[in-house]
Parts: sequence; structure tokens; C-alpha cells
Amino acid sequence: MTNWCQNRLEVSGPTPLLGAWRAAQQGASPGQVGGRSQALSFHAQLPAPPDAPGPHRARRSSDETQRLGLLLTGHADPTPDLPLDSVSWRILHWGCAGDAAHVNLTSLPERLTLEFLTPWGPPLAWLQAVATAWPALGFELRGIEPGNELYVHVRILNGR
Repeated sequence: MTNWCQNRLEVSGPTPLLGAWRAAQQGASPGQVGGRSQALSFHAQLPAPPDAPGPHRARRSSDETQRLGLLLTGHADPTPDLPLDSVSWRILHWGCAGDAAHVNLTSLPERLTLEFLTPWGPPLAWLQAVATAWPALGFELRGIEPGNELYVHVRILNGR
């Protein structure tokens, strides 16, 4: 059963730039039936690769888990010629195991507030990549995942 992280992301900056950022974040979540667009899809800015060919694995192998642990701690990939499974790729590049869900957007002059859920943790890796790509905007993320007693508060200004 998935533990859901409750996230609140505030994005601030000039209204025209916020409009461009908002448009760039919209898209369909990978694997979503019908391809409906949502107000926030990590896939829009950091597209997840298609699943690697081969039998579907309901659970990651211990080798894949160890490999992901090495990558997350800055070590070299022990098997660089093998693609990561889709969940490992998302954890490495988005910071969470899946795309944003149940997105609620509030728009005010010079501020957007997005409330959304993510599986198991907040999308910190995605946020860092997006903040680096949009350095004129300010980002503040608060995430709480009560099942593992996790609380995160991150503020990124000028891409850092």
C-alpha cells in the first residue's frame, strides 16, 4: 500500500513568467489512461523513459535496490549499460516513485500554489531540476508523509 506525501509548492515571480512555467508543467502522467492533461506532471519537464523491455516486475530486485542506493549517494553506476527500471528512474530523477496526483492549483498575481500528492516522498530531485531551469522564479515546497514521520521544507531562489 502506498504512503502518500502531501505537498504544497509555492512558485513566485513575474506573472508572465509564471504563466509560461505553468504551461510547461502541464501534461499527461506516464501510463495514464486516456492521456488527460493535469496541471502538474513531472513528466512534462523531465520525461520518464518507457519501461525497459522484459518481464514486468511487481517488485524491484535487491540488486536494483542496491544500485539505486549507490546512485542516490553519488556513487558510479555499477551497471551503466542496463537501463534503470521505471520506479528507480523516477526516484532518482523526480525524488518520488510516481507523478503528481490529485493536483489543486491556485493562481494569484505573482504566485502559484500547487497542492498535490506523491508516492512515498516529495519530488525534491524534480524540484531542483525545474528550479535550475527557471532561475528567475522562487520555489518553496513543504511536504509531509506521516506514515514515515517525514517533513520537508525546501526554499530555492535563483536556481539554488
